[in-house]
Amino acid sequence: MFSKNYSTAKRVQAFSSKGDFEKAKKLMIEMSENYKVLLDLFPENTEDEFDTEALPTVWEEKDEFNALMTKASDDMIKLTSVIEDAEDIRGTLKQFMWSNCKACHSRYREEH
Repeated sequence: MFSKNYSTAKRVQAFSSKGDFEKAKKLMIEMSENYKVLLDLFPENTEDEFDTEALPTVWEEKDEFNALMTKASDDMIKLTSVIEDAEDIRGTLKQFMWSNCKACHSRYREEH
């Protein structure tokens, strides 16, 4: 799901940069829904059952992880309403999309 959102985020950026906001907005909504799916993943006591790049903090801080996924989902919906009027598209994408990706990676994902 994370990989899917990453590739979708790159497409959101490409469409937004070209001014194709309708295509970008559809993808933003898709990403928002994907974040909601992540709320049900990583159930208690499953950290050893799957080969993921997730750190143990996902399970140890499940409430915080879920809060971040909820925020990311909500931010993608907010992004749909502000992207067309943004003076700085790149900065707006950073604020509402990429900052959530970075927050999750820095706290809940193994380094590459």
